[in-house]
Amino acid sequence: MRKMEIGFWGVESILDFVTIAGKFKERILLVCGDSIVNAKSLLSVLSMATVEGVELMVQEDSCDSLLKHLELYVEHGRLIGGKC
Repeated sequence: MRKMEIGFWGVESILDFVTIAGKFKERILLVCGDSIVNAKSLLSVLSMATVEGVELMVQEDSCDSLLKHLELYVEHGRLIGGKC
């Protein structure tokens, strides 16, 4: 399992994120405190998008290709930091 903080910077970034996540077979979740949502569901991601400190959790360890596609969101998460 891999975890990392991510961030969004607008509705367009959320739509792109969900589109990218949906192309991969890995189980991808967003976690903030006690809340855990499916990262492939647009409505679920929208519910978490305004919260800082959201973590991306990928169930499989071999997810390098997925993380390469999502590295911009990981970088943005490092920039904004914060807690849920």
